[in-house]
Amino acid sequence: MARRTHALGPRARSPGRLPASPSSFIGRVDELAAINNALLSSRLVTLAGPGGVGKTRIALTAVSAAGDRFGHPVFVDLTRIPKGAPVALSVAEAVGLRGVKREGAVNAILWWLDGGERVLLILDNTEHVLEETAALVAELLEGALDCTVLVTTREPLRISGERIVPVGPMLDDDAEALFWERAQAVRPSLTVSSESRSASRELCARLDRLPLALELAAARMSVMTPAEMLPLLEHPLHVLGSGSSTGPARHRSLRACIATSVDPLGEHERAAFEACAVFASPFDARAAAAVAGASLEALEDLVARSLLQPSFDAAGHTVFRLLESLREFAREGLDSERLEEVQRRHLAWIAAEFSADRPLSVMESSRNGQAVDRLPDLRAALDFAVVAAPAEGLEVMGATRELWFRYAQDEGLSRASSLLQRHPVHDDARAQGLVTASVCHTSRQETEAGNRLAAEALAILEPGSAGAGAAFFYQAIARCLAKDTEGCIESCEAALDVYTGLGDVAGQSRAIGMRGMAAVWAHRDEEAIGILIRALDLAVYAGDLWAQGQILTYLGLAESNRGRPARGRARLFEGVEAFARVGDISYRGVALARLAALTVPRDPATAVRAAAATTRREGAGGRFHEIALADFDYVRSSAELLLGPQGFAAAWEAGEKLSFAEAAAELRAVEGVLQPDMLTPREFEIAELVRRGLSNASIARQLSLSARTVENHVAHALTKLGLHSRAALAVWAAEHRKPD
Repeated sequence: MARRTHALGPRARSPGRLPASPSSFIGRVDELAAINNALLSSRLVTLAGPGGVGKTRIALTAVSAAGDRFGHPVFVDLTRIPKGAPVALSVAEAVGLRGVKREGAVNAILWWLDGGERVLLILDNTEHVLEETAALVAELLEGALDCTVLVTTREPLRISGERIVPVGPMLDDDAEALFWERAQAVRPSLTVSSESRSASRELCARLDRLPLALELAAARMSVMTPAEMLPLLEHPLHVLGSGSSTGPARHRSLRACIATSVDPLGEHERAAFEACAVFASPFDARAAAAVAGASLEALEDLVARSLLQPSFDAAGHTVFRLLESLREFAREGLDSERLEEVQRRHLAWIAAEFSADRPLSVMESSRNGQAVDRLPDLRAALDFAVVAAPAEGLEVMGATRELWFRYAQDEGLSRASSLLQRHPVHDDARAQGLVTASVCHTSRQETEAGNRLAAEALAILEPGSAGAGAAFFYQAIARCLAKDTEGCIESCEAALDVYTGLGDVAGQSRAIGMRGMAAVWAHRDEEAIGILIRALDLAVYAGDLWAQGQILTYLGLAESNRGRPARGRARLFEGVEAFARVGDISYRGVALARLAALTVPRDPATAVRAAAATTRREGAGGRFHEIALADFDYVRSSAELLLGPQGFAAAWEAGEKLSFAEAAAELRAVEGVLQPDMLTPREFEIAELVRRGLSNASIARQLSLSARTVENHVAHALTKLGLHSRAALAVWAAEHRKPD
């Protein structure tokens, strides 16, 4: 078919040659697949993402891989045209049309497109000429059926038929690969070791795995190492100040790249963007309104410009976050007065999130203990509170005491102590902080301080209040661990009276359960079992998973102490599951320690791995109490005999890499429970005589054995069964008696 002609001449055959890249392309498999799929179903595909995320490279790579599948590619770089410039003229020039006037540019492009050949028009970096680009693309799609458009931008065109492919940070491995390839290009002698790999992983994370930031950081490797750069990344905008001298101006520094997105914002949108810098973790629209004064329209604008990244939280709700470089840029826009104003609103928001302005029931406090996703913002709010609002900070510490106990015991103590120093007034706020400091001290086995601070809080708190109930409960724990059984029972009864008066069933279950704990510590295990079962019924009725975990753990200890390892093991695993659901690692560690001890006879390597994992406490701080420490000692001494020093060391090293959940899974995987046939006939015979109350010497005379031989048989039986005393062996023998 003859080609149409135009006053400007014949249509060019190969305009808009795709620019080549001087460096390799890494990763982005998902994005490339998404672009390919989008081009199969839509004539307008938009790659939208923040500046420096690599949209141009991704688009060019996708088009190169596709060849002419979606049409003859024509690349139009809009980077260098000024804001408001006629985009159509740039496109006309890119396709080879000369002498086109502004008013005739669109018709000229449509003429050029009407040549019987499919065209894939790539419009690169359109955010500063968004309206002009949108108008042109709408006309081209309507007037040229054989034209498909691929756009790269920080903000979608928002026209009919647009298919958006979001582009975000790189995957972890791809980001690290990009960093090392670029770093070794500027410094080939830079060595890759386990230490430098660890530093580079953290570096990539701090830079949000943003390609431009990684490229700029890699350029700095000519004079430093990844580990040397890490401390400087507290302020990445200052460190990543310049890159390639031949690249676009907007990509020569991270600050310049961000500024091209922020500068066009309206006054309200910019104020909201800057205020969002105080958030330390993803936040929802309600939080943005309360803290940053951001309307839904402002959020839409910031998301559209790729300044906020939308995602979903665990519950499927929409949340937003700033990339770290954007956060620093936004924070720089807040002068000291505005910063303090926003931080006060942020503290008030955190206080409202945890209901710190009113007394909490036990279940409300427990639910706060599961809000681990709020820890970053909680820390940021308390950093401000310790300087400017210590009373409000102490109220927040009181409302979040279970969160600190479950996830960060040492940090919780440090923060509570700092706030208490700043607020010496004897009021309810101080009392709340004292109770939190008490439980954190006790978690470190500093029971005297835990008891004293709880007593100081009780002297302030109103008798019969929810705060007094909590203070009595945590005082009871401190007294129990200090082996003050009578004092513990006294505090338990006081807590029970308060919670009964308040009608708080969860509080009642905890107070009674604590009484059962005291009986375990006093070696009154049968008495403890009865008390704990009563407490468990109340905890189940109240739906208090934390209390269930605590009670089940001590039931497991008591049952195994009494020579019922199978029953104890079952209870302990129930406790582990309950604690896993609420995120507590302290009592979960106690349960896992005893489970490891019970597992040594059957599978010493698994027991050692579990013990090693558990002793780390997963970074929460605190210390294990005497019962758990005794279980760890038992695992160590028994396993060293069974595995040998080298086998023990290898199992311990492997276990240090396991999480609590992985350790629990390994322990559960050990088949079966300890059965009577684990003992030899002679050991079983001796266990039966122990049940009858015979001493080792009497057993030796009856069986015509030496006393030393009997001692060895008893020791072997205890080791095999995971028991710790002759009394426990007697109970076990009674439950496993063979029929006469």
